[in-house]
Amino acid sequence: MARTALQIAQDAAVKLGLDTPSMLFSSTDRTEIELRRALIEAADKIAHSHDWQDLLTVETHTGDGTTTEYAVPDDFLRMPKDSNVWSTRWQAPLTKVSPEEWLNLDVRAFDVVCGVWSIFGGNFVHKPALASGENARFWYVSSEAVKNSSGTAKAAFTADDDTFRLDDRTLELMLVAQWRKQKSLDYSEEMMDAEVALARAIDRDKGARILTQSSRGSVHGKMSYPWSIVP
Repeated sequence: MARTALQIAQDAAVKLGLDTPSMLFSSTDRTEIELRRALIEAADKIAHSHDWQDLLTVETHTGDGTTTEYAVPDDFLRMPKDSNVWSTRWQAPLTKVSPEEWLNLDVRAFDVVCGVWSIFGGNFVHKPALASGENARFWYVSSEAVKNSSGTAKAAFTADDDTFRLDDRTLELMLVAQWRKQKSLDYSEEMMDAEVALARAIDRDKGARILTQSSRGSVHGKMSYPWSIVP
């Protein structure tokens, strides 16, 4: 069972040689204030370090034939590396372009057939507009790495009974290192312990690797063309 924010801070306090706090977010004591600040910073570092499976979320843009802009989700942190936006109309990924390439297409008024997309101005943008009934789906990493006592996800710790959606042992170790850093103390050994735990958590999150062998060596490729080829 996941430990609460207060329990993690209490365990960290023991390692730091501090008095065990009885409260964290409602306290005005300097030590508790420093602990909760370090906790929030540590959680943020862990959340940004990897595309965690527990934070992956599917977003869907449903076309109406005219809309070209869709707001970035409120909890959007980033899209995973090498991710695609998949179109149900084309049964293939749409092409990502940079804002500069987007402007080039716009100024030159190129006719785009299979669709391109980009992100700027706080929006996902499509060219041309998604057709009526067409869905464009993609994964993104949520920024909400914490959840409250009722299980609702949120971006940061704000209460003693909040829990971390990721590995709380790594969070405890990172909290210890972060607190020592805030106090201008040597934290190299503590940070090394935290980074080892983080690397192991990332390795576990990636899951087992699938290895394939061939007498002629391995071949890497994407899904084959999904339609029949007519000569």
